[in-house]
Amino acid sequence: MKNETLYGEQDGLEMNEEGVGLWTAEKYRQLQLYAHFFTTGMKGKWGSLAYLDLYAGSGQSRIPGTNEILLGSPLIALSLDIQFDQYVFCEKNLEKLSALKERVVKRFPQANVRFIQGDCDDPSFQIGDSIPKRALTLCFVDPYSIDIHFATICSLAKDRRIDFLCLLASRMDAGRNLQNYTNEECKKVDLLLGSETWRADWEKYKSGLAREPNFGDFICIEFGRRMENLGYLPTELYEMRPIRNEKGVIYHLAIFSRHKQAKHYWKQASTYSQPQRNLSFD
Repeated sequence: MKNETLYGEQDGLEMNEEGVGLWTAEKYRQLQLYAHFFTTGMKGKWGSLAYLDLYAGSGQSRIPGTNEILLGSPLIALSLDIQFDQYVFCEKNLEKLSALKERVVKRFPQANVRFIQGDCDDPSFQIGDSIPKRALTLCFVDPYSIDIHFATICSLAKDRRIDFLCLLASRMDAGRNLQNYTNEECKKVDLLLGSETWRADWEKYKSGLAREPNFGDFICIEFGRRMENLGYLPTELYEMRPIRNEKGVIYHLAIFSRHKQAKHYWKQASTYSQPQRNLSFD
């Protein structure tokens, strides 16, 4: 894998800063490696390969308190040795989307890219025919908190061959807001799981554990079950990649696919994304 860098440089354009930390490189390395295995293994086996980014951001992230600048997920996907045939980048913040466009046009002028401004969870949001129905699609879902609506996932999955690489804010958001999110008046988890009855499942989960239950772990497990109901392969908590800061796990990164080959690629990516491993596959 030749183009393995995750780092960018100052260019005077808008940067992602919210939800960015020293752990962000770990998240992006896992994405980079999984996408590498995905395009390398699937190229030529489908009519086309597509990459969809629902929270594309500006294309570069600045790590607070350091001078480090990371490439964002769109530029990582565009930098792969074997590229996707189509790219669709969605972002609701117009300033960030404008910065992303400028970076993409400058660095990857020949790429087949469509930019969509809007909130992916808005019922009126549509990607239309940006991605051919016959394409095999990898969709990166990377919200700052547990913001993604399950209805959005369902809509995208309908009549498409699409895998979802999802960042679940298990401990960073869910684990820190147990009291707020379990309140009957709060609908955030209802929207994430596409369910109004999940609180009963939370009570069952708590009663079945000898140890102190973790709400963030429960959210990951339940999200996996909802994906299984859509026809995706079962994904257990231990199969999800924990993303850590200096205090411990803050996120879980998980792949959801209908084909077992994705799990093989995921294991490979998880192995080689460890900091001590050499990323050269030549």
